[in-house]
Amino acid sequence: MFKASSFKLQMYETCPQQYKFTYVDKIADEYKTAKPYLTMGAHVHNALKDFYEKFEPDGRTLPVLEGLLRKRWAENRQGFMDRETERAWGLKALSMLKLYHQRMDVRITPKMLEDYYSYDIDTSLSVLGRIDRVDETDDGLHVIDYKTGVFHEEDINETQLLLYSLIVAKNTGQRVSKASFLFLPSFQWYSVEPKDDDYDYIAEQLRLKVKRIVEDQTLAPRVNKFCKNCDFLEICPAREKAEEFMKQEERAVEV
Repeated sequence: MFKASSFKLQMYETCPQQYKFTYVDKIADEYKTAKPYLTMGAHVHNALKDFYEKFEPDGRTLPVLEGLLRKRWAENRQGFMDRETERAWGLKALSMLKLYHQRMDVRITPKMLEDYYSYDIDTSLSVLGRIDRVDETDDGLHVIDYKTGVFHEEDINETQLLLYSLIVAKNTGQRVSKASFLFLPSFQWYSVEPKDDDYDYIAEQLRLKVKRIVEDQTLAPRVNKFCKNCDFLEICPAREKAEEFMKQEERAVEV
């Protein structure tokens, strides 16, 4: 059975070679390096998880949330070049959580929180997703995915929202009325309202994407803006092209 996830499918679209190294050759652990934005993002997600799991509504204060972040941070400080860089990322995380606490009704206790769920589309395809949060509303369930990056509308992946909606609807047997990305740096929302026929559409799109992946015999590298953060750059067959692309990008920024 092919186990699909939004992350896995997006990796293939970004670069089939990266997909090959990760899921076919399975050498990611050998080359994976800690990155500041990933470390910070994980700590923010985990602090919010602890916030709702360990504290009743009356105890969900900003100092408590900040303390949970600091506790998580102390457990993993990898990926930062120096203390000054680490401090900058830490302040960014604290700023996100402060804005979140100001704007979000933290008295609401989520129905589902930061866990993996799956759903079998058919006997050959299963879809998996890590669901950050699901709230119960008068209209139905609201699926929320936290984003610690800056909002760019051109990078929005509505397929991910529909995929998560499908997983939640099938696991709970309840209607999903809304699915949203919540961009924490600006507390900006991007939402879709799934319809029943969206699930048939997304299931068919998944089958087509997986078919394309399975039938791709080359899994060739695709040079793009994400090469600069790729863990496999040093062994990539397109390394020279990628490095030239990155130089061109840098020159364009300077101009």
